[in-house]
Amino acid sequence: MLDMRSNEVLLRALTDDPYRYSLALGCSGCPNFELCGGLSVRDPILDCMDLCCGRPDECTNVCAKSPARYVDQKREVLGFSLSNITRVPGHYQPLVHDVVPLIYHGTGRDRAATGAIFALRLRDLVRFSNATLRYQTREELCAAFKIDHSASIILSGVDHDDDIEPWWTLGALRTSLIRQLCDLQIQLVTSPNFSLVLDKPRTDDLHAMKRIAILWSEFEENGIACALHVNSRTFQDFDRWATFVSERPEIQIISYEFITGGGRKDRRDFHIRGLRQIAQAADRPIDIVVRGDPDVVAQLRPHFRSVIYIDTTAYMKTIKRQRAARSNNNALDWVSTTTTHPSQVDNMLQHNISESALFLRGRFYDQADCSQ
Repeated sequence: MLDMRSNEVLLRALTDDPYRYSLALGCSGCPNFELCGGLSVRDPILDCMDLCCGRPDECTNVCAKSPARYVDQKREVLGFSLSNITRVPGHYQPLVHDVVPLIYHGTGRDRAATGAIFALRLRDLVRFSNATLRYQTREELCAAFKIDHSASIILSGVDHDDDIEPWWTLGALRTSLIRQLCDLQIQLVTSPNFSLVLDKPRTDDLHAMKRIAILWSEFEENGIACALHVNSRTFQDFDRWATFVSERPEIQIISYEFITGGGRKDRRDFHIRGLRQIAQAADRPIDIVVRGDPDVVAQLRPHFRSVIYIDTTAYMKTIKRQRAARSNNNALDWVSTTTTHPSQVDNMLQHNISESALFLRGRFYDQADCSQ
């Protein structure tokens, strides 16, 4: 039945925590228990099927109470196990950049922002209605976003589900699009972060994780380095990703976001511990791309060869006509500013990118020193 409780109440009731709560009584007998690991939550549920919405004819969740749809959904990913993901050669070349500004669009500016590397959103390069790229050449792409033609480009797959689900629905057409992205000289893409949602059956999570892994392999198989987005909501999820990464030396970089679930302060340490576990299990140097809370970078740096932080603040503050101003070494103020010409916006963006990067680097290293 549809749960009408607030998001905050649901978070407290359905966050998995085996240190505080017992395993749900019905989990051990579930056919998916070996992959899922079960749930230990505050709510008195028998198993995750208690989280079924009760509207099988209307919902699109991956749920066994919609048998025909469930079989099709499971078949489309060849089961929930990660073991049958295609092996790939691996194309990642280690990045030397620690802060990468994300550019949303080129509107309202006159000239290209200068820099060695920029991030764009994967969904901004694709027309999902007809499965074509919006830009046919590298020159056209850089002109549209007004970025330096010589800069390296990362595509971020982190987005709202409504904005990344269309990539999955393209099916076999994705292969052609990935090969066209190769022609745009994309250096790295982070695989879409399909959500693991608390108030749905765990089969929906297993399906999302498998799709993340499939898309990672598709990018790599077709010539673009891809950071595996290791979305997790339980210890078992992190265990599965740790095993997957450790068994595949072609995985040299992963990604994570600390915006939604990982961004909750009461849950942040859980996600950091899980990422450390993956790095340790790999038993080789790997990198990680991070979006969201920058405070996690200092805690991740000792465990990864490199932490690449995608900075959305510099661009968003520029769009809101706010200019960075350093008040001291521990803070960066944003001062509202009036602009009358696009060149002023160009200047502000360049300033904000530079100031934000300097501030973030200081924050990364200062906090790392304090934590030692």
